Amino acid sequence: MTNVVHVDAGTYTMDATDWPLGNNSWLMGIQAHISHDDGSEGATVFGPRNYGQKTLKDGTLQCNIFINTTGEVDKTFTPRLYKID
Repeated sequence: MTNVVHVDAGTYTMDATDWPLGNNSWLMGIQAHISHDDGSEGATVFGPRNYGQKTLKDGTLQCNIFINTTGEVDKTFTPRLYKID
């Protein structure tokens, strides 16, 4: 599942209500890539083991919720992007 949002320059953090498999799991989580408005090279800014505070430029943030497992997944979570300043 993919979601796109425009962000203004500032410091952000990513969080979720009770990461279902922990905030460092590559089985289920979020990976986010930013494309900067100024045309400079984009980057992956949030992902497993790396959801903490980041200083971002103005740009478009593409967030991908991923599930890398087989079988039934009986987990839910609500990711949140917070602007700190």
